[in-house]
Amino acid sequence: MALMITDECINCDVCEPECPNDAIYQGVEIYEINPA
Repeated sequence: MALMITDECINCDVCEPECPNDAIYQGVEIYEINPA
């Protein structure tokens, strides 16, 4: 399943701790997903 962070992201930090694979991280300006 492919996921992406959309323009609706407000950097609220809710998604990062909920990610079971620790794939979401804070990028330079917005959260990003490590596809590996």
